[in-house]
Amino acid sequence: MSQMLANIKRVVEEEVGNRTTQMTILYEAIINSIHEGAHHIICKLSSSEGILKSGDEEISERKVDNIEVEDDGTGFGDANYRSFCEYRTAYRQYEFGCKGVGRFAFLKIYNRASYVSFLAEGQEKKAFIFDYDFDSNAVVCEDCTVTSNKTVLSLSGIRNRYLDEQKHIDRRITMDLGVIRETVLLHLVPTLFFYKQKGHTILIDFLDIYSNNQVAITGDDVPQFENKPFDICVNDNLTYSFVLYYRIQRGGDSLHAFYCANRRTVCEFAEKDFKVSLPQGFSGYLLLESPYLDDHVDNERNDFAIHPLRTDLFSPLSWNHINAHLKDILLPIIGQTIPQYNEIRRTQLESIQQERPYLINYIDDNDLDSLGFVDKKQVIERAKKKFDAAKDKLITHAGKKEYTDAELQDAIQTAQNELVAYIQDRVFIVERLKTMLKDKEESEKVIHNLFMEKYTDDDYFSIGKNNLWLLDDRFTSYSYAASDRRIKEVLESIHLKAATESDGDKPDLALFFSHDPINKKGLKSVLIELKSFDDGPKADRGKYAGVQQLIDYIVAFQSKEDIKEIWAFLVTDVDENFGTRLIRNKYTPMFSTERPIYHQYYDELKASIYVVGAKTLILDAEARNRVFIDIIKKNSRLNRFVSEQVAAEL
Repeated sequence: MSQMLANIKRVVEEEVGNRTTQMTILYEAIINSIHEGAHHIICKLSSSEGILKSGDEEISERKVDNIEVEDDGTGFGDANYRSFCEYRTAYRQYEFGCKGVGRFAFLKIYNRASYVSFLAEGQEKKAFIFDYDFDSNAVVCEDCTVTSNKTVLSLSGIRNRYLDEQKHIDRRITMDLGVIRETVLLHLVPTLFFYKQKGHTILIDFLDIYSNNQVAITGDDVPQFENKPFDICVNDNLTYSFVLYYRIQRGGDSLHAFYCANRRTVCEFAEKDFKVSLPQGFSGYLLLESPYLDDHVDNERNDFAIHPLRTDLFSPLSWNHINAHLKDILLPIIGQTIPQYNEIRRTQLESIQQERPYLINYIDDNDLDSLGFVDKKQVIERAKKKFDAAKDKLITHAGKKEYTDAELQDAIQTAQNELVAYIQDRVFIVERLKTMLKDKEESEKVIHNLFMEKYTDDDYFSIGKNNLWLLDDRFTSYSYAASDRRIKEVLESIHLKAATESDGDKPDLALFFSHDPINKKGLKSVLIELKSFDDGPKADRGKYAGVQQLIDYIVAFQSKEDIKEIWAFLVTDVDENFGTRLIRNKYTPMFSTERPIYHQYYDELKASIYVVGAKTLILDAEARNRVFIDIIKKNSRLNRFVSEQVAAEL
């Protein structure tokens, strides 16, 4: 008995990856047919599940079971059969990049692959079964009348690792001919284009045996590509050649970008950290081929043995190298194909400046040039890494006795961008508050949480970021806050009690200090009380009572904390009635963007009390932010970029 001189089961288990699917099987079977010169390939798909319909619509999802692939190629003549029986055969390796293991993928999913080949040249029918017990002598040859070649591959008996009802395993693909057709086309488009260029027409039909539905891939579905060759030099003695095949056109919104090997797509650019896109209204293909990619593709052709950054003797080019050169090649292609490319770049940069203004100065020049097609998120991620690295460098160099001019300039730029990031945080807070202005209850809750954050009960005070800039930028350095416990102790000592939320957990009162309150010298403070935003018929009386209560709080904290100067704010909703009552009680209306802010200075207390409406608070803070943002934009990289573009166009 003659058998293949290889342990077939071991080859399947060790050399065929677990990512193999029925789509992998279809690709391999169709490619084999194409390599045998087939012009017409029919893929017949069967499902053991019947069609359940509601009217004309299918209401259950069917899965593919058995697969049959029929073609009119040369078939299993003697040379082809000898090659089939040889493990890792070199037959057609150089012509098609064949690895000699494709047929073993069939047995990863199916128990058996049955072949029947009708050969016109020998007027014979040849049949054999390929499974774990394959016997090359078990081929059955019969004389018969054959007018044209035909070979049929039948795959049956799905293995338990792909379908096991008891273990609830089902890795079969869905019986959706449209999706299957599109997936096969995307995978084989380099092969189909290559054969189309040679004048070899190929028709691939997909047939659902149960429903008799049918779809096809024809020559008209294969795009006509342009190409751009380029080289990547590793050293003086080693250079690899690459070719980018591309087609970009108006219409649609999809881009299919693939690394290819042996004229098959292997994986998308995005899988190797190169996320590209086309502007809305454009679609196309990008296919990168190279002998280097052919040499480094795995057996199933679904990944490459190439490192992201590292190189070695066996992999002298990394994805980082390849993608950097690819970006340089793509840039002029995109610029020539899409006339409004500069405007698109400008729009993308404006978008980043709007979202992350502090990162603008950290965008690489390469990324700036390629903003129109490189994924914006990827550009932001790289800029953020540079920004974080600059901050780390600044911290590392802190405390040096002397600094170079370059180090001082870096420190200034980093500090400026830290400030921009801080202002951007403020912009987000104001925008959030603005959206809630119509909902008084919700805006009251958010403002409460911004000012009345629960500070620890264990400490005398706590240190942290405050949001006092909403009141006035001069208070942003007041980072020491009295703990909730301390506030309660002070008020209880003079028989006062702070108003609290309904859950009784947080007081509607917060106290911030200019510096560590243990040091009493020159201690200043900001006191904030929040009153209900209710606009009931007698609401102004209750709110004014809050002003009187605030005076009691000032007296209490001044006596206990030895505060030299205090600014007190009552934050509430200020309507016309409340405003009138404040004026009658000698409060002065001060100019603001919305309703006035009401102020009175109490000489005997050395304290100022301000009454601020919620809407005024938000809009005044926005106005102050706008001043910062306008300065940032005026001096931003975007302005310089726009100026350069205008100058270039002139």
